[in-house]
Amino acid sequence: MLRNLSIVLCTIVLFQSVVIAPAINVSLSVEAAATFLRFIWPIFFVLVGVLSLLGLLLSRNSKHGRAVNLLTLACMFVNWLLVPVINNAMDADDMNTWAALHITTVGLTLLSLVFHLIFIFRWSKSV
Repeated sequence: MLRNLSIVLCTIVLFQSVVIAPAINVSLSVEAAATFLRFIWPIFFVLVGVLSLLGLLLSRNSKHGRAVNLLTLACMFVNWLLVPVINNAMDADDMNTWAALHITTVGLTLLSLVFHLIFIFRWSKSV
């Protein structure tokens, strides 16, 4: 069950990051894309955070499962907190701050993805 939850989480992260976000940026005007992305990213971070909380609750017998899900929960919480700060930086045309915070959220999301992939392909086999 815990491995399957990690698979779902990885699928959501990859689909949002590789398919949805790029498609929005290509298919919508800059203004429409910005509006939609401001709406969808907080939902994404909450969804991944809730799934990682569920994983944390289900991982009583797996120290790796607890660690991966706790890490993901913390990363998604930080990302969620950064969304309004990132939006304010963009609104203020502070591209240095925007870029630094954006790469932070990308890095935290990528870190979570990598640890879930490690859990799926290595650690969950011993659970």
